[in-house]
Amino acid sequence: MHSDKMQVLLSSAEDLYKTAENETMRSQEDVVTHMLCYNSRQAIINYLQGFLLKYNVGATEPMTMASLLEQCKDIDGRFELADISPINCRFETHDRDYCLDRDQVDRCFKSATQVRNIVMSEAPGY
Repeated sequence: MHSDKMQVLLSSAEDLYKTAENETMRSQEDVVTHMLCYNSRQAIINYLQGFLLKYNVGATEPMTMASLLEQCKDIDGRFELADISPINCRFETHDRDYCLDRDQVDRCFKSATQVRNIVMSEAPGY
């Protein structure tokens, strides 16, 4: 059961990430910042939840982006390299707020890229 849910979360995260990535490729004046914000944020959350399920770890409440990242750090030290500090809503449990500043949402997308790179790659053997 965890495997199915994990696959759904990671697939959804990939779709959200790709949508955000496509938005970053638009011209400066055509970027829909709330779309880039929302998709980056949700992708990060889904990647982190999917990663936890991969290791049969249930996320603990409150399920914020910051708490999920901390749980992932306990499993894989590579998450120390993921910087979500530029994300203003990293401690929120809701998804009602949006950043509209292009530089801000670009930083959020960069954080999503960092998390994605860790989750979607295999941990090196030691």
